[in-house]
Amino acid sequence: MTTAFASPSTYVQGDQLLEHAAPYITPFGDHGLLLADDIVWQLIGQKFYDNLTTANLTIEHVQFNGESSPEEIDRIKAIGQRTDAKFVIALGGGKTNDTTKAVGDALGIPVVIVPTLASNDSPCTRLSVLYSADGEFLKYLFYDKNPDLVLVDSAVIAGAPVRFLIDGIADALSTNVESQSVSWARETTLLPLNTQQTAAGIALAEKCEEILFKYTDQAVAAASDHVVTPALEHIIEANILLSGVGAESSGLAAAHSFQNGLTALSGDVHKLSHGQKVAFGTLVNLVLEGASDARFRKYLDFEVALGLPTTFADLHLGDATDADLLKVAELATQEGETIHNMGFPVDARTLLAAMKGADALSRNFQHLN
Repeated sequence: MTTAFASPSTYVQGDQLLEHAAPYITPFGDHGLLLADDIVWQLIGQKFYDNLTTANLTIEHVQFNGESSPEEIDRIKAIGQRTDAKFVIALGGGKTNDTTKAVGDALGIPVVIVPTLASNDSPCTRLSVLYSADGEFLKYLFYDKNPDLVLVDSAVIAGAPVRFLIDGIADALSTNVESQSVSWARETTLLPLNTQQTAAGIALAEKCEEILFKYTDQAVAAASDHVVTPALEHIIEANILLSGVGAESSGLAAAHSFQNGLTALSGDVHKLSHGQKVAFGTLVNLVLEGASDARFRKYLDFEVALGLPTTFADLHLGDATDADLLKVAELATQEGETIHNMGFPVDARTLLAAMKGADALSRNFQHLN
């Protein structure tokens, strides 16, 4: 058995960190790209840019057009080639991060991730999720290394609407559930090395879950009031570092495959975030593994308290037919999907039953309350 563990070269988190971020970036060179969409640029991008240029860095601001697609990656890669960029910085959310990682890999230059949200664990991983220009899931793109530097300003995270923090908590909640599925099955992790879990990877996934159940109420209250507290710092670290490294070095299973499968459908389901979709996927993962009532209810109660989707109706799929749901199950069980890390064969029919089981069990438990 061969095991492996991976993480960013450096992770730095702190209150007002972006006001003095230049010293962390200058070792990579004196000029590079800064990728941000219009909204992020107006909120904090211009100020961040000014801080970097005041510190004698030459920065080319590149507007991100919103989708981590092959076309967008090629466009920004060409800008990097033209400017001979020595590094590339992502300032934004998950798709900005994923695009930046792809550009850095293509150009062979250091990647700096500066997340503006703690809504997912993409900042720390050595992979990107690629979508078509129309937003349909295409594939995972894997790299030889994780980002060189991750800079997390806790004040920036606290300044965002609290729903984004909750999205990240939902995504992070799947980390240990899926890690345990992979461990039981002795399957390989997300690392593109065909390797199995290390004790360190499993420990991070377990610590991630421990922190979520310990500090979420306090952190959500702080983020709702846009203040930084120790509890919020813990949850930010869980959402970004522990979830990202834990998931990558411990593996994914059914929860994320379900989320990918939802791209088979159109409609209001896609108004929901990645984390919201994964929240229901976590419940599906639990049903597939044969979790006890008590284990299922532990996660269900946690999700319900946060207002996360726990039924088909919550996913805007209350009127979906079995034929519609089967499309989701077929896409989620295609070759190469992480649902095949469950340790037993999972075909579309099996997954459809688990999806319907999770919906029914969630409705029944909530009715009892």
